[in-house]
Amino acid sequence: MKNALRLVAVIAVSLLLTGVVALAGVKVRADFDKEYDFTKPKTFGWHPDGAGEIKMLQLSGDDPVKMLERFDPIMKDAIATELAKRGLLLATNGKPDIVIHYYVLIGPNSESQFRGQFIGAVPPWGLPDFAMTTTSFKVFEQGTVVLDLMDAPRKEIVWRGVAETEIQRQRTPAEREVRIRSGVADLLKKFPPKAKK
Repeated sequence: MKNALRLVAVIAVSLLLTGVVALAGVKVRADFDKEYDFTKPKTFGWHPDGAGEIKMLQLSGDDPVKMLERFDPIMKDAIATELAKRGLLLATNGKPDIVIHYYVLIGPNSESQFRGQFIGAVPPWGLPDFAMTTTSFKVFEQGTVVLDLMDAPRKEIVWRGVAETEIQRQRTPAEREVRIRSGVADLLKKFPPKAKK
């Protein structure tokens, strides 16, 4: 009976952790030029070759040009909205302080877990206590947004943010838009970088 209760507890914890990972949604990270003064830029503009690009890393039957036509207005509005909250406005004189370009990468990804992965390589007694076999393996379609902010006069990238999430094709267009806006907001929480004291 105790073993059955333990098994139920382990399954419940596993389901809870799986739910937390699913709710976590978008993974974001950013890197930036440590020497750049992020207090100086006041305006931004879109890259002269276009605000964004979509790169398909697999043959899915989707047309990247049509996808860009559909998602570019949403991306641009979401980015502009978040930057305005941080004091950066769209340049009206054609000479922005920061130039913005984004890439959307869509392709396959996978994740796996194996028994013992959270245990040190060799326990204190010197021998592994079991074989490191795969216990879970998942293949999924991933979407990645790479957002570059470039200093216009220097033409150098000073901040790059990356947001990654699993693509769920059953979402409606309205749900996708909410997800995109939320992902951009999460990503730009890392901009401007916090000044070191």
